[in-house]
Parts: sequence; structure tokens; C-alpha cells
Amino acid sequence: MAGPILFAPLVPVPALAALSTVAIVIVLLGLRRRARGTLLRALGFALLLLVLAGPRWQVQTTTGLHDIALVIRDRSPSMTIGRRAAMSDAAFHHLMAHVPPGTDVRVVTLRGAGDDGTKLFGAMRDALATIPPARLAGIIALTDGEATDGPIPIPKGVAVSGLIAARGNQTDRALDLIAAPRYGLVGHRVALRFAVLDHGVADHGTPVPVTVSVDGKAVAHVMAPVGNTMTVKLRIAHAGTSVVAVAAEPLAGEVSRANDQAVFDLAGVRRRLTVLLIAGAPNPGLRTWRLLLKADPAVRLVNFTILRLPTEPLAAPVNDMALIPFPVNQLFGRDLGKFDLIIMDQFANDDLLLPPYLANITAHVRAGGALLVETGPEFEGENSLARSPLEPILPVQPFGDGTVTGGFTPKLTGDGKRDPVTAALAHDHLAPWYRYETVQQTGGVTLLRTPGPARAPLLVLAHAGKGRVAVLLSDQFWLWARGALAHDPAMAGPAEALLRRTVHWLLGEPSLAARQLTAQFDGTTLDITRQSLKGGPPGSAVVTDPSGKTTTIALHDAGPGRYQARLAANAQGVWQVRAHGMTAYAGAANDDPAEQADLAASDRIIGPLATHTGGHIIWLGKTPNPSWSGLLHRRHAALVTGERDIPIPPALPTAILALALLTAAWWRERG
Repeated sequence: MAGPILFAPLVPVPALAALSTVAIVIVLLGLRRRARGTLLRALGFALLLLVLAGPRWQVQTTTGLHDIALVIRDRSPSMTIGRRAAMSDAAFHHLMAHVPPGTDVRVVTLRGAGDDGTKLFGAMRDALATIPPARLAGIIALTDGEATDGPIPIPKGVAVSGLIAARGNQTDRALDLIAAPRYGLVGHRVALRFAVLDHGVADHGTPVPVTVSVDGKAVAHVMAPVGNTMTVKLRIAHAGTSVVAVAAEPLAGEVSRANDQAVFDLAGVRRRLTVLLIAGAPNPGLRTWRLLLKADPAVRLVNFTILRLPTEPLAAPVNDMALIPFPVNQLFGRDLGKFDLIIMDQFANDDLLLPPYLANITAHVRAGGALLVETGPEFEGENSLARSPLEPILPVQPFGDGTVTGGFTPKLTGDGKRDPVTAALAHDHLAPWYRYETVQQTGGVTLLRTPGPARAPLLVLAHAGKGRVAVLLSDQFWLWARGALAHDPAMAGPAEALLRRTVHWLLGEPSLAARQLTAQFDGTTLDITRQSLKGGPPGSAVVTDPSGKTTTIALHDAGPGRYQARLAANAQGVWQVRAHGMTAYAGAANDDPAEQADLAASDRIIGPLATHTGGHIIWLGKTPNPSWSGLLHRRHAALVTGERDIPIPPALPTAILALALLTAAWWRERG
């Protein structure tokens, strides 16, 4: 292969320049004098200077290189729609079976994993970084035409072609969640914002019916103009998680209905709850109560401690006392409805609260309030709260020996090991207590008891109307808290955990319900859990997928009172689970919202790039077996394997000829 002409001067360049100057001056003087032989002298000088300049003709030995065709196979989730994957695979195998001679094929597979859609041009850019531009003959993308990134600069002379797995541009409707609230206060409303977007069809502003449902129940029907943002107010009906689904009416002829709806979880959060703590007298456990309740950000605590009864004589004049009178009428008359939970700590029926006020507490609990009674010796005798208007809502009555003194270690009952309030404490160390009250249980569920044959109740939970009641029949729980603070393992125990979970159950925490059914997604797996105090066989659950298809799945024993099952669930939307008279909902949302934003196969993204680079758009639905013709531009790249220099002209003959011409010029000038 002929190469460039190079120069290798036989004398230094300055000397060559000086000789050239002298030769030019001599020739010019000869022309001025019109001397004979001047042209022969000029030609001789030129040949001599050419020899001194040392021109070389570089000849290269080369071998041809194969062209490289870059093929990108789109295997993103949108390629699973219809026959896209099958068409793309068939076209790929046909091309690979007919690769033109002298062509190497580099294949890049784009999986589209993650949550940012199909990065088609990012994969193209990474592949181009490994291919010499001089050998790149063409880029072929086997795709549905959808990409979530933008075109990149393409080397000059390289054609980009799109082989699209469809018969032509398709249409698709997508529901875009612009603002989906994740939390909201119970009883309040939150704003949901969304838009309906149509791809491949010009219908901006056309109203589309949209249904908003919460836990499978429709709560709103709106007409949403295509391309416009809509706002719907959702009311938070209860604490805990609700599944919200927003579904648009399908577009006629659209390629997929997978993105016509969107699903998300909405957590209902209670307002800051108000707890009234009344201690009948100063006691060691009061500090534990205050630390527990004041450390809970969801609780606002109002605390009163009774230091003396109104009938007790004062040790000093009234004007010298700093005590605050107990606001009985305000707390148990006008403001009782403001308290979500009333805690009566070692409180006796000693006329401090008149029967009408105690009756108000009973009515308040039955209407949905909560009461916790933590009692000691004051629970027996005529002054017991069980002998007051609170009796109808208390699940225990004084009975037998009354107060029993002596060391014992509390035990969880069978129900206690199953109930979410205490099940988490099953493996905790329970240190000894030293006093409890003997009672006759008239209702509720016992979670904690004394050991041995007595098996006396220590913690009893019960429902009263719409409200809840808990009775702790020992005033010794503070020993656990003090033991933990003193780092005394012999006395430490889960005092705060026990009280906190009991208080949260009284306040209606959904996750602590004794009987519950939950369903939630772990990736593409639906996890089902049934909680029950009754035990018995696990049974089964009926699962309804978003299309309405039902599946019965067997539950298995996962611990005391817990039964679980797992089910593969790939369909997006709201899933319903029913078991033992309970219903739970779970929402399967898009794993990749960017990928689902537009599922219509089209050439709107890759088409302009193909036109600009001289490539082609081929619809595989019309041309299932495309040829390489027009997809590649031959590059004819070569690799230099060797080179040699050939002097031009030959030095010695040229020098002899130059001297001969100079001699002839001198001879002619003399004649």
C-alpha cells in the first residue's frame, strides 16, 4: 500500500537552505545577464538540491480488518408485552444466520433492571467505547422503540437502525401519580394528584373516567381530561395501612392495560393522643409511668397525684399550702371526652370521685375510650373500684385472700404467648414480683398470671362496648424498671415493653389486635399472616388477584397463634385476601414506574436518529426476517503490518545527471 512521501536531508536543513539561496542567486544573475546555459544550470541545481533533500516514498504492508456491527437486544420488561420478545428473537437469529462475510457482530443485551426504565442509549454509549470507530459499520437496535434516556453522539459515517417489534406505531394509556400521600391523620383528608396520559393518539383534553378505591371499595369517581392534573381528596378512615388504587378507563386499542392504574399504601396516623394519669397516692411505680408516657411522641400526658383526701386535716393553714386542688368537675365532667386513655394508678373508691364521675368514665369507655387500672391492696374491701359504677366494665372482681405477699415470677398464659401485646415478651427474662391481688375473672383475656397451682390473673385485657379496658393486678412492675436501671439482671425485666404495648393496645394500635389478617408484598411475593388467640388448625386463605381470579392457599403454623403463607404475585393492582371471616388488602405497585410510563411501541425516539445517520426503521411485524442490506456501511479498515522507504529519485544517478547539467551549462557559457 502506497504511503506518504517523507524527507531525510543528507545535510543539515540550514545548510540546505543556504545552498538553495546561493543557487537561486546564481540563476537570477544568469537570467539578468542573459547568459547562455542558465536554464541548464537551474535544472542542475534543482536536481542537486533534490538529492540533498533526501525524499523517500514510504510503502506500507497492510492486512484488511473485519467490519464490526453493534447489535443491541432490548430485553427490558416492556418487551414481554404481546409477541415483542418472540419477534425480536426471530429477527435476531435470522440476522446471525446471515452475517455478511468480513463482518464481526458485537451483541449487547439490555435487561432494563432497576427503577429507571430502559437506558437504551446508555448501553449504546458503553458499547461504543470498546469499538474502534474506523471499524464500526452500523448499529442495529432490536427494541420496541421505548427508551428513558436521550440519543447520544454517533461517530460520523455510522448508521443507526431500529428493528421495532411491532407492525407500526401503537397507542397506550398511562396513569401518572404526581403526588401520592404516604401518611395522613385519621379523620382528616389528604390530597391525591394524578394525570391520565395517552401515547400515540392526539386526544389531549378528552375526559376519561377514573375510579379511586381504598381497600377495594370505590370512594371517588371523576372525569379526568387527558394530559391535565387532577386532585382528589381522600379521607383517612382508620389507623394503619390502607391500599389506594387509582384506575383509568382503558383506551380502545391500546397495547397494554398494565399501566392504566396505580397503587400505593396510605398510612393512617392518629393525632397526638391525650392520656390522663391519676395516682391515688405517691408510689414507686409512678416514675416509670411518667417516663414511659412522656417518652412517647404520640402521647400528651396529663398527670395528677393525690397527696391527701379532702377530709384529711391540714398540717398548716390553707394559705400556706402549695397544693393544687384536684379539678374533679373539669376532668370528669366537662373535659372527660378529650382523653383517649385514663390510667388509674392505685386509686381507691374513697369518695374522691363521686359515683356520677365514675359513671361518666364507664360511659366514656363504652363510647370508645380506654381505661387502665393498675391496683394493689386498695382493690379489696368496700373501697374497691370494683364496688363502684366502674364495675360493669371491669373484667375482674375481688375474691378470696385479697392481697397475697411473697416472691413469685410472672408467667405468660397460653393466650399471652399468642396475643401480640405480650407474645414479643415470650423469650424475655421475667424477674420476681412480691405482691398480687386475688380476683375472680368475669370477662376478658388473661395474658399474664402467677405460677404454680394458683394461676392467679395478673394482666387482663377486655372490651367494653366500643372501648377497651386493661387491669394490672399487681403494683410491683416498677421492680423490673428499677432493676434494669440498676443493671441488676436478677431484678430486671421488660417493664417498659409490657406497659408500652398494653397502652398502645388500649389506644387501638392495629398491629396489636388479637385477631387480625395481614397481607403485604415482598418483591413479587405476597406474604399472608393470620393472627388468632384460639389456636386450632391453620386453615386456608382465599386470594383474589386484580383480575378477579381467586386462588385458595393453605396456611401453615408459624408460631403460637400465627399462621402464614406465601404466594407468587406478579400482577399489578389490589390483591384481596380472605380467611376466617377477615379481609386484608395489599397493593402491588410498579417496580419500575419509568418503564411503565409508556408501553406503546413506536419510532418517535429512534426514528429521528436513524434518519440523521442514514439508517433504517424496520417494523418486524411487517418484515419478520430483515436482511443486512442497508444496515451496514462498509468501512474497509486495515492494519499496517510493515513499511519500507524507497528513495525518489535514485540518489547517485540523479547526482551524476545534476553534475552533467552543471558542466554542460559551464561549457555552453564559455562557447
